[in-house]
Amino acid sequence: METEILYRPSYSLAVIRFAAREEIRVESGSMVSMSQGITIRTQATGGILKSLARSVLGGESLFQNSFQAPAGGGEMTVIPTRKE
Repeated sequence: METEILYRPSYSLAVIRFAAREEIRVESGSMVSMSQGITIRTQATGGILKSLARSVLGGESLFQNSFQAPAGGGEMTVIPTRKE
Protein backbone atom coordinates (compact mmCIF):
# COMPACT_ATOMS: atom_id res chain seq x y z
CA MET A 1 0.00 0.00 0.00
CA GLU A 2 1.30 3.43 -0.95
CA THR A 3 -0.02 6.72 0.41
CA GLU A 4 0.56 10.18 -1.02
CA ILE A 5 -0.77 13.34 0.65
CA LEU A 6 -1.68 16.19 -1.69
CA TYR A 7 -2.62 19.86 -1.15
CA ARG A 8 -0.89 20.38 2.19
CA PRO A 9 -1.37 21.99 4.70
CA SER A 10 -4.99 23.00 4.08
CA TYR A 11 -7.55 20.82 2.28
CA SER A 12 -5.32 17.74 2.45
CA LEU A 13 -6.25 14.74 0.32
CA ALA A 14 -4.65 11.30 0.68
CA VAL A 15 -4.28 9.11 -2.40
CA ILE A 16 -4.03 5.43 -1.39
CA ARG A 17 -2.77 2.88 -3.91
CA PHE A 18 -3.58 -0.73 -3.03
CA ALA A 19 -1.80 -3.91 -4.04
CA ALA A 20 -3.96 -6.98 -4.66
CA ARG A 21 -6.48 -7.73 -1.86
CA GLU A 22 -5.13 -5.09 0.54
CA GLU A 23 -7.62 -3.60 2.98
CA ILE A 24 -7.88 -0.34 4.92
CA ARG A 25 -10.33 0.88 7.58
CA VAL A 26 -11.43 4.54 7.63
CA GLU A 27 -14.14 6.58 9.33
CA SER A 28 -17.41 7.04 7.51
CA GLY A 29 -17.59 10.21 5.47
CA SER A 30 -13.88 10.36 4.59
CA MET A 31 -13.88 8.56 1.21
CA VAL A 32 -13.83 10.90 -1.81
CA SER A 33 -13.32 8.52 -4.72
CA MET A 34 -12.32 4.94 -5.50
CA SER A 35 -11.40 2.88 -8.52
CA GLN A 36 -13.64 0.20 -9.94
CA GLY A 37 -13.82 -3.11 -8.09
CA ILE A 38 -13.05 -1.90 -4.57
CA THR A 39 -15.50 -3.38 -2.09
CA ILE A 40 -16.81 -1.64 1.02
CA ARG A 41 -18.02 -3.07 4.32
CA THR A 42 -19.56 -0.85 7.02
CA GLN A 43 -19.78 -2.01 10.62
CA ALA A 44 -19.71 -0.96 14.25
CA THR A 45 -16.16 -2.19 14.88
CA GLY A 46 -15.68 -3.89 18.24
CA GLY A 47 -19.39 -4.25 18.91
CA ILE A 48 -22.10 -1.69 19.51
CA LEU A 49 -21.08 -0.73 23.08
CA LYS A 50 -17.42 -0.22 22.22
CA SER A 51 -18.39 1.74 19.10
CA LEU A 52 -20.79 3.90 21.11
CA ALA A 53 -18.08 4.63 23.70
CA ARG A 54 -15.60 5.51 20.94
CA SER A 55 -18.19 7.81 19.40
CA VAL A 56 -19.19 9.60 22.62
CA LEU A 57 -15.83 9.75 24.39
CA GLY A 58 -13.43 9.97 21.45
CA GLY A 59 -15.46 12.00 18.98
CA GLU A 60 -15.09 9.32 16.31
CA SER A 61 -17.80 7.97 14.06
CA LEU A 62 -20.03 5.17 15.38
CA PHE A 63 -19.48 3.21 12.16
CA GLN A 64 -16.26 2.49 10.31
CA ASN A 65 -15.80 1.46 6.68
CA SER A 66 -13.41 -1.20 5.44
CA PHE A 67 -12.30 -0.98 1.81
CA GLN A 68 -10.68 -3.93 0.04
CA ALA A 69 -8.97 -3.86 -3.34
CA PRO A 70 -9.69 -6.50 -6.00
CA ALA A 71 -7.07 -8.96 -7.28
CA GLY A 72 -5.62 -6.34 -9.62
CA GLY A 73 -5.20 -3.66 -6.94
CA GLY A 74 -6.83 -0.24 -6.93
CA GLU A 75 -6.77 3.35 -5.77
CA MET A 76 -8.92 5.55 -3.54
CA THR A 77 -8.78 9.06 -2.11
CA VAL A 78 -9.75 10.11 1.41
CA ILE A 79 -9.98 13.35 3.36
CA PRO A 80 -9.98 14.04 7.11
CA THR A 81 -13.47 13.91 8.56
CA ARG A 82 -14.89 17.15 9.86
CA LYS A 83 -15.22 17.41 13.65
CA GLU A 84 -18.11 19.53 14.87
